Amino acid sequence: MAPLSAHAPSTGWSFELTFVGSELGGADPVHACEGALAEAGWNRDSIDSAALVVAELWHNALEHGVLGLDSALKERDGGFSDYYVLRERLLSENRTGRVRIALALETLHGDPMLSIEVEDSGKGFDPRAPRAPLPGRRSGRGLAIVRELCESLEFNARGNVARATCHWDGPLPA
Repeated sequence: MAPLSAHAPSTGWSFELTFVGSELGGADPVHACEGALAEAGWNRDSIDSAALVVAELWHNALEHGVLGLDSALKERDGGFSDYYVLRERLLSENRTGRVRIALALETLHGDPMLSIEVEDSGKGFDPRAPRAPLPGRRSGRGLAIVRELCESLEFNARGNVARATCHWDGPLPA
């Protein structure tokens, strides 16, 4: 995982959402981002790929960042059920957590790119620690999927901001 690098300024198209406290429990940022990309002229297959990236980064930010859940809980018998019961309880108690999702058209080496940035108010994690999925585990594959779908995935030093950069697949703004 590379540290978050400087990126080119937006070239005219952007979309941003922020959810705070009790809004987090009922939030559907993936659907909203799909709608924004559709309005920007993206085709369905590309929207689906971008939505998968948004979904993975959103769930990581919400569950591990804001709520502080550990996926290791899923590894024991009944762990998935316990994980999601705890997730719902923590969501109902949450009053101050925050997740921001920003999509923007940027340029990288002259090529149009979609930047997907997700920031949470959690304590973060060490982005230098290896995060490869382990065979036979019930969790831990999400970031590997994001890396497959995008050109890059970077984190800030604190580990509470992720930025994925994917090829822009819509028409360019005039």
